[in-house]
Amino acid sequence: MTVFRTLKCVTLLFLSFGFLGCTFGPSPQSLQADPSATPTLETARTVFEDRTRITHDPWYGTQIEYHRSDGKSFLWFPRNTRPVPANWEVRNHGFGQGGHEICWQYPSTSKNAVTGAKGGNWECYPDSTYNANLTAVLQGDPFDLASNRVPFRIPSTRKYSAENLMTTAKRDPTNLRYIYRKQ
Repeated sequence: MTVFRTLKCVTLLFLSFGFLGCTFGPSPQSLQADPSATPTLETARTVFEDRTRITHDPWYGTQIEYHRSDGKSFLWFPRNTRPVPANWEVRNHGFGQGGHEICWQYPSTSKNAVTGAKGGNWECYPDSTYNANLTAVLQGDPFDLASNRVPFRIPSTRKYSAENLMTTAKRDPTNLRYIYRKQ
């Protein structure tokens, strides 16, 4: 009975995130270089490559991830002293809606701070679900995460905007180039 309740709760949580992604986050197509283009796998990839995404949610806090165009990403996670490297890719998802999903493969030595799951396997999420917690998309790597350094340790409870992060890192926030900013 307990396993059934757990699965039911996880299913409801997943469906809630999907609903929020479709309702409150920017549409994945609106973040493409050309929003009027047909959402192909290649145009969906442009939503991520050479961009830094800032997300925030109550379980994980503020996370910043830079996605290089070569399929490598660097996650600045709360309390970490270094970015967590990963492989990333965009795939067609199997939900029959013609959408895409973003997938990451974090090192097998890493561990999800909330779920405790070990890294090493590919984890994929529909791009609309991932966008539900999106607060900003920036051009390039303004925090220099690809250098394998973070500007400072982010407390787990604080919500940061891109400007807060730049100011706290003692960098000029006027250098930020926004593609998307949550109002």
